[in-house]
Amino acid sequence: MEKTIEAPKTQEATEKKEPSTNGLKIPDSKYEEIIKKSLLKTGNNYLIKQVLEKLRAGDEVIISAIGGSVTEGAGPAVYTDGYVYQFRDMFIAKYAADKSKVKFIPAGIGGTPSPMGLIRYQKDVVARSGRHPDLLIIEFAVNDWLECSKTRAMEKLVRTALENNTAVIMLYAAATYQNQQLQIAPVADFYMLPQVSISKGLLNSGVNQEKNSKVYYSDFVHPTKNGHKYMARCLMNLIEEIDASQADSPFAIPEGYKNQNPFKNFSTVYADTDDKNVSISAGAFTKKDTAIQAYMHGGKCFPENWYNDGKSSDAFKMTINCKSLIMVYKNANNTSFGKYEVYVDGKLQNTYAGHEEGGWNNCMVVMLIDEADSAKHTVEIKPAEGEETKSFTILAFGYSK
Repeated sequence: MEKTIEAPKTQEATEKKEPSTNGLKIPDSKYEEIIKKSLLKTGNNYLIKQVLEKLRAGDEVIISAIGGSVTEGAGPAVYTDGYVYQFRDMFIAKYAADKSKVKFIPAGIGGTPSPMGLIRYQKDVVARSGRHPDLLIIEFAVNDWLECSKTRAMEKLVRTALENNTAVIMLYAAATYQNQQLQIAPVADFYMLPQVSISKGLLNSGVNQEKNSKVYYSDFVHPTKNGHKYMARCLMNLIEEIDASQADSPFAIPEGYKNQNPFKNFSTVYADTDDKNVSISAGAFTKKDTAIQAYMHGGKCFPENWYNDGKSSDAFKMTINCKSLIMVYKNANNTSFGKYEVYVDGKLQNTYAGHEEGGWNNCMVVMLIDEADSAKHTVEIKPAEGEETKSFTILAFGYSK
C-alpha cells in the first residue's frame, strides 16, 4: 500500500493554529516576544526596587505619569482604558500589599511637549500628590518635535524628579510618523533611566500599524484599547525584569549636566503667582479665559491666565531676571483670536497667532529668551498691526536664571 507523505507545514500555517487572545491579531507567543523586545534598558534599578519594597510593605506609594495625549488616554472609547490606567491596575494587583495605600496621579494632556511637562510638573503632579511621587513615567517622544529647548526641559524634569528620590521610567510611545526617541535617549542614558520603546517592540511584529487600522492605532498616533494594553504590558515587563534582577548600587545623580547651557533652576509664573523676580503690568490682559484646554480626568489646564478680549490694545509688560524664558499661550478654535507681537528688550522677537487652522484651544509652547547668562529683560506683548480688536490668551511662563 502506497504511503502518503504529508507536505511539511509552513510557518504561516503553524501560526494560524496558535491562539491569539491579545487583540493585536498576532499569535500569543509572538505577542510575548514583542513585549520583551520593547525593553531597551533597565538602567539603574535601585529606585524602582525601593518602590517595590514600599508596595510589598504596605506603605504609601504615589504613582504618576506625565506626557501627551497617549498618556492622557486618547484612542480608546474611554480614557481610563489608556495605558497608564491599565498599568496602574496591573502594577497594584501584582505588587501592592495594601491597595488603599497606592495613590495615582494622571498628568497627561494632549498635544504638548516636554517643556510644557516641566512647566506643569509642580502644579499637576507634586501639588496634586502632596509630595513628589515615588514612581514617575515620562512620555513625550511623539510630541517633542514641538520641543523648543533642545532636551534641556526634559533633562530638568528628569533631574527634578531624581533629586526628590522619584524613580523615573522613560517611555517612548510609537506613532505612524517618526518619534523623538533618538533625541531623548541620550538624556535618559546620562541619568541611567529604565527605558521602554514601543516602536522597537512593534518593529517587524506582524501587528497592523496602518493609520486607522483599529488594530494597534485608532488614528495616526493614538493606540486602540488593545494597543494601550500592549504598552502597559511592556511597562510591566520592565518592572518584572528589574524585580528579578540583583539590586544595583544606590543611584547617584551626576554632578554635571548632559546639555550645554542647562536649566539648573526653573520657576513657573502663573497669573496668581507671587514671584519677586518678576514684575508684571497686565495692561489689557486682565480677564480670565475659561475656554481653555481641559484634562480628560477633569479640570482645566492653567485656569489662572492673562486674557485680552480684544476690547483694548494695551500691552502686557513683564520685567524678569532670567537667561531662558518659555511662554505658553492658547491656540484658539475661533477667529476672534488674532496675531500678537512679542518684544524682548524693545526688539520684535516674533509674532504668534492666537488662532491657527486646526486650533482647538490647545496649548502652544515657545521660547522667548535663550541666552548663556542671566540678565534683566523686559517683555512686551501686544496686538500686531490690524489685529487690535482680536483676542489673545497667555497661559503661563517658565524661566531659568
